[in-house]
Amino acid sequence: MYHYLKWAALSLFFKRNIRYLIFLLIGLIGIYVADAVYQDMVEFSVVSKETGNIGKYLLMKWIAVLFFSGMVVWSIFKFGFGRKSASKEKRSNEAVLENDPYMKRLKKFKTPKKLRSKSDLLIEKKRKNRDWHFRA
Repeated sequence: MYHYLKWAALSLFFKRNIRYLIFLLIGLIGIYVADAVYQDMVEFSVVSKETGNIGKYLLMKWIAVLFFSGMVVWSIFKFGFGRKSASKEKRSNEAVLENDPYMKRLKKFKTPKKLRSKSDLLIEKKRKNRDWHFRA
C-alpha cells in the first residue's frame, strides 16, 4: 500500500508542477545549446580565419544564457513560493468572513448540531414504544 501512496504523491506533484518542470527543462537545455552553438561558431570562425565576429558570438551566447537562466530561476521560485501567497490570501479571506456577523449566523445554519431525518425519528419512536412494552 505504501508503494501506491508514493506513486500517488509523485503523480500529484507532477500534475501540479508540470508547467514549471517544462520551463526548467527548457531553460537547462537552452543553456546547453547556447554554449554548444557558441563553441561551434568559434571553431568555424577560427577554421575560416574570420575571427572578427567572435565578440558578437560571445555577446549572443551570454544574452541567451541569461535569458534561459532567468527562466530556470523563475521556475524554481514558482515551485517554492507560488502557493504560499495563495494560502496567505485564503487565510486573510477566512479572517474577514469570520468577523462578519452575517457569516456567523449563516454558519450556525450550515452546521446544525444534529441531523435527523424522518426515518431516524420513526426508528427512535418505534424503539421507545418497544422498550415501553417490555417494561410493563
